[in-house]
Amino acid sequence: MREKFRGTVLGAALGDAIGKCLEDITQEDVLEFYGGRVEGFVPPHPLSPAYGQLPEETSDETTIFKILIESLINRKSLDVRDFLHRLSLWHKDELSHRYPDPILITSIELLSAGVNPSTHGIRSSSVEGILRSVAVGLFHYYNPALAAEGSRLVSLLTHRSDEVSDGAAVLGSAIAYLISEEFNLEDFREKLRFLEALEDTLNTDRFRRVFDRIENLLIESQPLEVAVETLGNGSYVFEALPLALYIFLSNTHTPLEALWQAVNSYGDFGGDTDSVGFITGALVGAYAGVEVFPENLIEDLEDSEYYIELADKLYEITELAKGLV
Repeated sequence: MREKFRGTVLGAALGDAIGKCLEDITQEDVLEFYGGRVEGFVPPHPLSPAYGQLPEETSDETTIFKILIESLINRKSLDVRDFLHRLSLWHKDELSHRYPDPILITSIELLSAGVNPSTHGIRSSSVEGILRSVAVGLFHYYNPALAAEGSRLVSLLTHRSDEVSDGAAVLGSAIAYLISEEFNLEDFREKLRFLEALEDTLNTDRFRRVFDRIENLLIESQPLEVAVETLGNGSYVFEALPLALYIFLSNTHTPLEALWQAVNSYGDFGGDTDSVGFITGALVGAYAGVEVFPENLIEDLEDSEYYIELADKLYEITELAKGLV
């Protein structure tokens, strides 16, 4: 179980760090600049928003995830006020920012001033709003329904939309199910049951058709290129999230391949490869554990020892919380 916690945290950070280098870059430009598919740390492409960062560095997407884990450990509970306080402190330290989501920054400023972002028309369906729910999925792994609702809460704090609400619930419960090993994903029928369980967390019917597309792609064993064309790979929640789910489920027998496909999910027009990489890396780590990732990648990842420390502490806190339920 501890190895799964480590794998989830490190997998998310690895997917973000590697994927950031290819964000918004077309397949043609990737192949021209890197000479082929990327499978490890590389300098960010000059056209990527991450240009100027070191290869092993993560983006602000991992930073927000880390802040929530720190809050969970410190408070030993899901304390939204504490999470917001920590976000406010991070926001004030502008030197630590790495091309943050504008909606995130605006929402933090409004909330810190005691203003509800919804009253100012702040709405976002960006997948960046749901990535932190991976931490909630870990914290409530023994209760996927609780993981889903907690994920909605922390995600809607800054990103207000039906897409973020449902996407967060799907991702949080997915992590919980994988940690608890409720499904044997080596069995194809179990993959479909897993998708059905995730679909059951939706409050909005209009997103259910996305799960039909994932299922059809799995049945047809379609390659990554077809999945990108069918599901999309942009920052919209119900593009990046379904694509990550498909990549993960289509590679359960070779989980590391899922990570490589995720960070290379740019397609013909570029895509949100760091978010797809973050989600897929977290799913892979929750499913297969930390040992699936090459040791040299973990060693070279920025702050990897601290991520391991956080994962271990979160595991210990979670086991204590579970014992009180």
